[in-house]
Amino acid sequence: MPFLEWKDSYNIGVKEIDIQHRGLFDLVSKLSNTKHKYRDHKFFAVTLDTLMRYAELHFATEERYMLEAGYPKFEEHKKEHTGFIDAVAGLIRDLERHQPGIEQKILEFIHGWYSDHILGTDRDYLESFKAKGFK
Repeated sequence: MPFLEWKDSYNIGVKEIDIQHRGLFDLVSKLSNTKHKYRDHKFFAVTLDTLMRYAELHFATEERYMLEAGYPKFEEHKKEHTGFIDAVAGLIRDLERHQPGIEQKILEFIHGWYSDHILGTDRDYLESFKAKGFK
């Protein structure tokens, strides 16, 4: 069962960010599939590490666009990015300690965050990006 089904309506209209959002989507789906295919959480941990590195790259890209566009809620949005990285870092520590059920907890957190943030909060900067002419 897929994590989510990608829809073109998830795109925001800025090519670089759309590509990265789709990349994150694909990595989250891969993380879910890894949990269900392998009992050894080593593969899950490697996939999660890849996802986190990609998320950091994406956040830096998105923040660069926000600054260039003069997005008025930049600091608030950046705090959400930092909160995600910090929260997942804590979950990774729990994974390293082999906490029971931690893989499912990580998936649920990331699923909720992806849905709320990327498919929700990120829509808020669209007006600033369009006004700047980003494509």
